[in-house]
Amino acid sequence: MHCSERFFSFKHTSWCSGRLHVSHSETIAVSDWLNDSSITEASRVNRRNMVRKFERSNESNINRIIADIVADKVSVYSACRKFVDDLRVRGLASGTIYVQRSMLPGLFQSVLGEENFKKTVFERLVPSASLYVEHHKKTPTREDTVKMLKIADLKYKVIIGGLASGGFRIGEWLSRKMPDLEIRPEGYARVKLQAKETKAKYLRYSFLPRDIVECIQLLHANISSDWVIPGDRGRLNNAAAYSQIKSYFARVGLKDEPGESYTPHSFRTFAPDEMRACGLKEKAVLSIIGHRNALGADAHYTNWVRIENDWAASCSEKMCLITDNSKVQLLQDQNQKLERHNGKLETLLEKLLERITKENTQA
Repeated sequence: MHCSERFFSFKHTSWCSGRLHVSHSETIAVSDWLNDSSITEASRVNRRNMVRKFERSNESNINRIIADIVADKVSVYSACRKFVDDLRVRGLASGTIYVQRSMLPGLFQSVLGEENFKKTVFERLVPSASLYVEHHKKTPTREDTVKMLKIADLKYKVIIGGLASGGFRIGEWLSRKMPDLEIRPEGYARVKLQAKETKAKYLRYSFLPRDIVECIQLLHANISSDWVIPGDRGRLNNAAAYSQIKSYFARVGLKDEPGESYTPHSFRTFAPDEMRACGLKEKAVLSIIGHRNALGADAHYTNWVRIENDWAASCSEKMCLITDNSKVQLLQDQNQKLERHNGKLETLLEKLLERITKENTQA
């Protein structure tokens, strides 16, 4: 049985064994915790990934581990300590270990009850790693970004261009659907991000210059998909896009160094820097990027009409990164693909007509 399937086969019962007294009315099943409807799908995915790692570290499935804890065969704190130690041994970043560890109290207090999982004991027996930034995200220059866009295929022109102009997190950008784009008569687009889809959990908008909008329209000229950036099976996978963007960084000579790296998140710095260089005010920049903490109380009083007008006036033209020559080449490439596709259809049609004619003659 697959790991994720085991989660949902867990049957919750009321236990009383050893030192643990687990009340059915005060706890929930593991599957309920994993499928909590009050959190986002991304958070549910993170929970499932954490439980898989917890199983691997403790060499057993989560249901068996909990049963052993209830039967007093193993301590819940020792199981947690084994998990966190294993993450350290595997060389995961301190931030990753911190996030994975932070989910444990929620899991075990929900499944075992708060009286059977004390956070004070957890903090003492399963100490947290020091949290610090281990990898600094290097920022590409405008020239570097233009080079990347020049060599990228159409789909990655949209991906890289969107990140570089909109300042999205990669998941925010790849999860956009066509109705999220409001294309203005001037050619640029406003992009809507619902509160549940953002890290700071509040509604915000970003903007795309007309060159990226034109690439999106060209990308969708011959496909039918609700996703702005379609993959082979619906939405394009984050990891696949991440890997491909890394390869584009390398191809233009932007290579990682110890403690410093280029990632899609690098454009979270590039985009606001470009907006500031265009003359957009700091409050508008922070609102678009989604830095709610930096905005403070002002985050609750965002005038998006004014921000859009200011962005359109100062950034809509200056933030275009794809040259006219690149657009001409894109159109030529698309026409060649259409010609090849039409050529194949014509050949197929000729063969079909030839077969039908032959069959009719024989009849």
